[in-house]
Amino acid sequence: MSREFNALVLAGATIASENETGNLGRIREEDILQEETNPLAIVPDINPLQSPGRGGDRVLAVSAAADTADYRVNGGGAALSVQSVKKEEALSKISAWQNAKIAKINNRFKREEAVITGWEGEQVQKATSWMKKEERKLEEKRAKALEKMQNDIAQARRKAEERRATAEAKRGTKVARILEIVNLMKAVGRPPIKRSFF
Repeated sequence: MSREFNALVLAGATIASENETGNLGRIREEDILQEETNPLAIVPDINPLQSPGRGGDRVLAVSAAADTADYRVNGGGAALSVQSVKKEEALSKISAWQNAKIAKINNRFKREEAVITGWEGEQVQKATSWMKKEERKLEEKRAKALEKMQNDIAQARRKAEERRATAEAKRGTKVARILEIVNLMKAVGRPPIKRSFF
């Protein structure tokens, strides 16, 4: 809505006037600064988005000069109201264009946001399922390790019982032999002999 917009408006005006003569010309930079000759052309007077230094002040000055010239030539009332209607129409079209563009941008942003949210959800689900899989693996490892530990403990207890039984049997036989010797000694009446190797 800077020079390009004004050039398009002027081009439309010159095309309309040149269509009557049958000649189509090129839009030049000087055409932007000339006064509007087509009373039906829409030329915005105020551009709220115009940045300073891009030539917007010259266009505003030209359109303001055209407004005052029309006001002086036509004697005031009728030209002023037609010009204000044109300005209002231009402003409403600009506002509608702005709203349409902003709505388009917002819709595109919402679509992109939905895509990003979907991707994020997919990544979160992927990470969560990976973590659950790892937890299942760890639980299986833990269960196997627990089972192995319990088997090792049971085997150690069995071996310990066997060794205890063997030791108890050896003790019992040794005690029984001592008791036999004691009974024999009591029967004979001889005390045990201490043997010395020296």
